[in-house]
Amino acid sequence: MRAALAATTLLLALTALAACGATPQTTLEPTTEAARQARDLMVFVFWAAAVVFVIVESALVYILIRFRRRPGDGLPAQTHGHTALEIAWTIPPTILIGVIAALTIPVIFANAQPAGADAMRVRAIGHQWWFEFDYPELGVVTANELHLPVDRSVELQLESDDVLHSFWVPRLRGKLDMVPGRVNRFTIRPEVTGTFQGQCAEFCGTAHALMKFTVVVETQAEFDAWAAAQLAERTPPSSELARAGEEAMAAGGCVACHAIRGTDAAGVLGPDLTHVASRAHIASGILANTPDNMRRWLQDPQGVKPGNLMTIPELTDDQLDALTAYMQGLT
Repeated sequence: MRAALAATTLLLALTALAACGATPQTTLEPTTEAARQARDLMVFVFWAAAVVFVIVESALVYILIRFRRRPGDGLPAQTHGHTALEIAWTIPPTILIGVIAALTIPVIFANAQPAGADAMRVRAIGHQWWFEFDYPELGVVTANELHLPVDRSVELQLESDDVLHSFWVPRLRGKLDMVPGRVNRFTIRPEVTGTFQGQCAEFCGTAHALMKFTVVVETQAEFDAWAAAQLAERTPPSSELARAGEEAMAAGGCVACHAIRGTDAAGVLGPDLTHVASRAHIASGILANTPDNMRRWLQDPQGVKPGNLMTIPELTDDQLDALTAYMQGLT
């Protein structure tokens, strides 16, 4: 019995310690005012719940011990109702709920305020299963990698092209749904530079768990340089192998879904690939953007990301090498 209890205690302790490890999607390290407000509310509610738990469980244990039936005890006196106890377990919880509401409602209204006139606008569009980011004021369209300038307000306009999705970057802000036929908006103002992980937080089909993206927060100068580079046409192939890849892409029907500025490719069903090599990840954030991973993705997209809408004919090794070289040159 003691061994089982010790094993259970050890397991619980290890579980608690595992939860304390660093994670890229923690809500406990906010980098915006909105995320910080959400964290503070969560911490308050957690400790309030912990206090209530201790009080209730302590009373329960006391009652179980103090009023337990002992050998020889007869039938206890039958009572009904206890005004003092009923007041005690009704009024304090009501007050606590009122305090939580008083702390929460102002935050809800503050986060619902429209963005200022100087805020940058970005359309975030959910697809099965990838994110499209459109900067209408800049003319930039990219996929699965959202770039934002630090210390500047940004209004994100959340949309969906198919089913219900949800936009969530824990260190920047709480989640908000992307609803077909509706535009939801929120404003964030990143306070520190860095790369933050986000994902779809609403079940949206087979590849939901693999629908991820990254947010790159950088200085205004770095952001301006990135935006200027994104506006340029595609980098021309620099080798015979890459030129063969461009020809294979045009002949293979990829142009029906993908756009590459400076070529005849003008598809709108899939991500814009004009500067795909400049992104840190491919396949909606689940693979690092390396030649090996690009080749793996082109060879078997369904094996990498089951259920995704990308269909591609079986390619020879030479075609895979050529297409990989071409894609890796689109900086």
